[in-house]
Amino acid sequence: MSAVVAKVLIHSQGKSEGALREAIDHYRPAMVFLISNPETNAAKMKTWVDEGNSIVGKWSGEVEYCEVIDIEPFSEDSVLQMVLAVQEAKAKAAAHADGRTLKFFAGVSGGTKLMVIGMALAAIQGDLTTYYVDKPVVSDRPSGEYLFEITFMNRLMNSINWINSDKRHLENLKYLQVIYNRELVGLESTSLKMDRTKIDSELSEEEKNLTILRVDRTITRQLILLESKGWVSSEGKNPRFWSLEALGRFILSVYGNQSDENDST
Repeated sequence: MSAVVAKVLIHSQGKSEGALREAIDHYRPAMVFLISNPETNAAKMKTWVDEGNSIVGKWSGEVEYCEVIDIEPFSEDSVLQMVLAVQEAKAKAAAHADGRTLKFFAGVSGGTKLMVIGMALAAIQGDLTTYYVDKPVVSDRPSGEYLFEITFMNRLMNSINWINSDKRHLENLKYLQVIYNRELVGLESTSLKMDRTKIDSELSEEEKNLTILRVDRTITRQLILLESKGWVSSEGKNPRFWSLEALGRFILSVYGNQSDENDST
């Protein structure tokens, strides 16, 4: 039997209800946490959510619990306050979960710029799916599609959580590094060409930088895994030509070459 999932909206709330309405109607959450400051209308938004008022979404009546968490939006520690407010919201949602699995969504379109920065940091660190709501008056998007999830941030969040779950996952960085090195000198990357075990002669420093001490089958298996993370992409079937994606380049720049020659996981 599959677990029951409850969606939780953690919304950076400004003075208008438009983004909140779009988010509630898109996700149909069981819980809503509005992170705001006393100068906004967040208290009124909470009342409307509690009442199931369509001003904040036609599905607002399905929201079981709503709370406002106030922070100071214009101080030197506003970013930290935002991160801590998200942690508070997650803890309170857990207390109301009633055994359900929680799925968190973080809005980065409302509030001050400092609040948005804090929400983005909290999302990357804390396993939240981020979304943005475009303003209808300036958006090129059709009606009903103003809300969109931020793919790069969400994939980055998933990647960081995956790396942190087992430090051996960092060993996969060597695959990124070799593809990067090969791209720098204009070489294509296939599993066979990256396989150092196929070289019988003494290795030059250049060959060490352009190959991995793995057989081609293992290289293919690991690159397929990294492709599922959005770190690399491939073209063709036999052979498959591998290239770095923007996320893979970013991961490589952040973590550097922290791999060793043990088997990748």
